Amino acid sequence: MGARCNFIFKQKEDLAVALYSHWGEYERHRDLALALQHAAVRKGDTEYYTRMAVSHLLKDSILDETGFGLYACNPNTSLDYMDTPILIDLTNNTISDETGTHDIDSFINYHLPSTVLSSVGASSTAEVGVTSR
Repeated sequence: MGARCNFIFKQKEDLAVALYSHWGEYERHRDLALALQHAAVRKGDTEYYTRMAVSHLLKDSILDETGFGLYACNPNTSLDYMDTPILIDLTNNTISDETGTHDIDSFINYHLPSTVLSSVGASSTAEVGVTSR
């Protein structure tokens, strides 16, 4: 059992860091939007951006033995073997999932909880992930 998903952070053409979540499928879009907003201050620095986003996704269970896995992969190979993959392509600032491909800022704006938007004084406009910090 589980609600599995994989967050794949593409850092270079053939290099990605993937975070497997055993229970994260149902809140994956909201959780990822919050993580990407948190990491936005390091946009353009793929290593720090990835670390900050992954840390945010793990924050409530960082010391737990189970629930998450971390691995390297080639983002150009088929992701079909993965449970509910979400490709965060840091080489062109897009996110691809079962709904299509979206730019990162639009994804954040669409999936960020309204309580977070109001707490940072932002509206549902582009660049929330960048301008809210």
